[in-house]
Amino acid sequence: MKTTRTFAFYLLLAALTIFHKPAAAQNYQTTGIQDLALIYQGGSHRLDWTVDEFRPYVVNHFADGTKDWLFDGFLFLEFKDGSGRNYTVGYEKLNARKGEWAWLLDRIFEQGKSLSALDQCIGEQIREIGKPAFKHQVVLGLPEAIRDQKDWGELDGRVMDFSKEEDQIAATKWYIDELLERFKAAGYKHLELSGFYWVAEDTHHCADLTIPLSEYIHAKGKLFYWIPYWQAKGHEEWKRLGFDVAYQQPNHFFNHSIPDSRLDDACATARRHGMAMEFEFDEKATADIPNSSYDRMVAYINHFEKNDVFNSSAVAYYCGNRGVLTLNESKNPKDKALMDRLARIIRMRHIMKYGFPGKNKTRVIAHRGYWHTEGSAQNSITSLLKADQLGVYGVEFDVWMASDGVPVLNHDGWHDGYDVQKTPSTTLTTLKLENGEPLPTLAQFLDAAENTKVRLILELKQHATPEAENAAAEAVVKMIDQRKLTKRVTYITFSRHAMEELIRLSPKTPVLYLGGNISPEELKALGAAGGDYNYGVYLKNPSWLDDMKRMKMISNVWTLNNPVDMVWTVEKQIDFITTDRPDLFLKLSGE
Repeated sequence: MKTTRTFAFYLLLAALTIFHKPAAAQNYQTTGIQDLALIYQGGSHRLDWTVDEFRPYVVNHFADGTKDWLFDGFLFLEFKDGSGRNYTVGYEKLNARKGEWAWLLDRIFEQGKSLSALDQCIGEQIREIGKPAFKHQVVLGLPEAIRDQKDWGELDGRVMDFSKEEDQIAATKWYIDELLERFKAAGYKHLELSGFYWVAEDTHHCADLTIPLSEYIHAKGKLFYWIPYWQAKGHEEWKRLGFDVAYQQPNHFFNHSIPDSRLDDACATARRHGMAMEFEFDEKATADIPNSSYDRMVAYINHFEKNDVFNSSAVAYYCGNRGVLTLNESKNPKDKALMDRLARIIRMRHIMKYGFPGKNKTRVIAHRGYWHTEGSAQNSITSLLKADQLGVYGVEFDVWMASDGVPVLNHDGWHDGYDVQKTPSTTLTTLKLENGEPLPTLAQFLDAAENTKVRLILELKQHATPEAENAAAEAVVKMIDQRKLTKRVTYITFSRHAMEELIRLSPKTPVLYLGGNISPEELKALGAAGGDYNYGVYLKNPSWLDDMKRMKMISNVWTLNNPVDMVWTVEKQIDFITTDRPDLFLKLSGE
């Protein structure tokens, strides 16, 4: 391998950006439960939570007739008994006593309902669609031993006085022990008890209780969960308070006057404090009702995607009393499509954690290199080296001919106000990319590529004239051949003329067409190796992928950055995917 002084400079630059990084910023929290559904259960005003009521929460029946697993965790919690007593401050005038606590225990373990029904429902679905890649986890809510309550009752022959911290703790430990013993005795086949949930959503009344209770819960081998409301007292101290998992509530769905920017703020808060996120919707998400909150639920999906929540965070789902049921029962196709969209995201999250059910044959190409990372930039030497370090199959990059006949890397045809085709390379290479690196020539890029393993996906841009494209194609092919890189290169282009010229100049090198206006049959007749179509082209022409497979042509799809769409490429067995987020695809495919 040859190493020029130019390449040595870029290698040193890449090494500095790879190994000299500032301390990583705080990020979202992940847990053993990826998608935790909140089940409000126990009070006499709630659903009974039978097998039929649980079914849409356990599996999603998609509009196309397929079915797949949905939530992998279930949080059972209750605020009040429905008869005038509350299990945490602020819901009723009277506080629940030991009798109401025991009544809630009986409701949780009632045969044929609640946990029992959930276990039966999962078993039913296993028989129909096979075992999931995970075992469903359960988190059980803890009533709040409300400060200064005197009428709770007796424990071990002693009247509890909740003005005393030790009595508050003793009553809560009794409840934890009851939950543990009853859960074990029930012998559920498909459920595991992950831990316990602190039902108070701030620390105004209970800050002194969580740490000793956390120690007790940990001694039992379980986790302690919490979901504080937006800007609740103590939310930024969740770790110090003894919680293992904390989700940030945006509290955006319920009030139409709150701007969507609240969702961005909540995501930023969660990242800053290392929290997971809560996704909120309820029965009002259906499209047809007056004052519908359908758009509010859509906003959650859009902003969670924008803020990388679904790719990076554990998520808890507030679904109201029967939000998932209501969306599934709706006759409006918009409601079903919305629930299906969320379910596809959750399915993608399962795949990202547990891998594809079958073998993944789709290989990933880093679009303009791996630039979506610290110290990198599109079409830079660093993006090439980082893509190689990441382990991608190929690197896509864009080539123009400068006015002095030197091929250079650039996407738009303009840089810092200069028209690339009308500017000499001696000027262009003095211009800086976003990471401070000089705009590279193709020669410099290929020098660096000789020391990598990646396949080189060279896009020849559409030039001003056919004559300019002829000159560019000739220069590019000559440069590739001289470096003996022909076997590592695939050519792609939007220009039909440039495609035909590349095929003529390098007949043994794969040439793919990027536009959506030429069918696979015509491409085959022209000598192209395959189609490199946009995702929308495949959706508009569903037979084209089958045509390429039948004719043994190469199939590629660009530019997919949403992991839900990435799953589609694998399921369709497309040969290659071009993406700005190769890191996500590799994570999704377990590579």
